[in-house]
Amino acid sequence: MNLPRRIGLLAPSLRGYNAVDGGIGSHFADLAVALAAEGCDVTVVTPEPPAGAPPPADELAAVRLRPFDAALPPWLDRVAGLRWRLHTAASRRWKIRAASAALLAAHRAAPFDCVETSSTGALALSVLSRRTRPPVIVRVSTTADQLVSHNAGRPGWHDRLEQDWEFELVRRADRVLTHTPGHRDEICARWKLAPAAVAVVPHGIALPPADALPPPAAGPARFLFVGRFEHRKGVDVLLDAIPAVLDAAPEARLTLAGLDHGNHWRDLFRQRHPRLSDRVDFPGRIDADALRAAYRDCDVFVAPSRYESFGLIYVEAMAWAKPVVGCLAGGVPDVVSNGVTGLLVPPGDASALAAALLRLARDPALRVRLGAAARADAVARFSRESLARASLALYADVASSPGP
Repeated sequence: MNLPRRIGLLAPSLRGYNAVDGGIGSHFADLAVALAAEGCDVTVVTPEPPAGAPPPADELAAVRLRPFDAALPPWLDRVAGLRWRLHTAASRRWKIRAASAALLAAHRAAPFDCVETSSTGALALSVLSRRTRPPVIVRVSTTADQLVSHNAGRPGWHDRLEQDWEFELVRRADRVLTHTPGHRDEICARWKLAPAAVAVVPHGIALPPADALPPPAAGPARFLFVGRFEHRKGVDVLLDAIPAVLDAAPEARLTLAGLDHGNHWRDLFRQRHPRLSDRVDFPGRIDADALRAAYRDCDVFVAPSRYESFGLIYVEAMAWAKPVVGCLAGGVPDVVSNGVTGLLVPPGDASALAAALLRLARDPALRVRLGAAARADAVARFSRESLARASLALYADVASSPGP
C-alpha cells in the first residue's frame, strides 16, 4: 500500500502556535508532529496567532504553518455591526471562507494527498463545495449540539447555525472519523450514519519517557483535576464529593487546575467548606511545564465529566502511570478500563465518586497496580506513533477511493 506523503491539516486551533490548551488544538499538534516524524510533508492551515504571541513551539519546526486571517475586513465589520446577530453569523461564515481559501491555495501550490480537519467550526465547508479539491476527512469531537446539551444549556440561534453547518460538513465529507467506538455510536445515532462509514482512530500523545516517571508514593493521596470549570466537566459533582473524602482521609489533598471564570467555584467551595480550604488548591489555568509537574506529582487523576468524546486528560494522566477516576459516559469507557486502569462511576453521582476516590485514598497498592496498567495501556494504544500509523492507513484508503 502506497501511503500518502503530502498531508494538509485544517485546524481550528493548534497547541504551541495559536492556542494554550484544548483537546482539538492538542490533537492537531500531536498529529502534525507525528506525521512529520513518519516522513510526511505536513502543512497546517490554522488561524493567525494573537498579536504578541510567542513564536511557534520548537516541536512544530518540522511542520509548515499556513496561517489565515479570520477577522472580518473593516468594511464588512462596519456593515455587519449594525445588527449583532448579523455580525455573529458574518464572522463565523467569514472564518470558514478564509480557512477554505487558505487551504485551497496551499493545495494549488502543491497538491495534498489528503486533508484532515475538525467538524468544530466547519472550517472546510467551502472546500467541499469545490469540484477540484483534495480528499477531506472530518474528525468529529464533541459536537456543537453536545457542547450545549451537556452543559445544561438551551441552544440559541447561533448554536443551531453551528449545528447545521457541522451536519452539512459531515454529510459532504469523503470520510468521517472519530476517536472512540462509544462516540462513533453516539454521532451515528444523532446523524443517522452507518457505523461502518465512520472510522475510529484514537488520539495519540507524546509519552513521557519511562525514566521520568516518579516512584510510586505510599503516603497520603494527592488528587488532581484538570479541565474547564463547567457543567459538562462535572466540577460541581467533584466539589460535592470531596468533603466526604477529605473527612475520611484527613491527609489527602486535591488540586483543581483550569479556567474558573471569576473564581466562582473556588469562592463557592471556600464559602461552604472553610475548614477544608487549605487542603483544596485552585491554581487556575497552568502552563505546560506546570501541567506536566501536576501529573507527575499527583497520585490519582479525577475528571468526572458528564460527557467526553475521548478525553485527552485521561491519557495524559495514564501516561504518567496514574490511576484515573472518570464516568461511564461517552467515549470514556473506551479509554479508561474500569477496574484495570482506573475506576468509573455513573455521571453526576457524587456519592459514587466519593466512594471511588476514598477507595484509592485508602489503598496505595491499588493505586500502584492501576497506575502501572494505565501506563502500559497508554504506551500500547495512545502514542503519537500509533496515531500516525493509523491515520496514514486511513488516508491511504480515502486517497485511493474514487475522487470527489
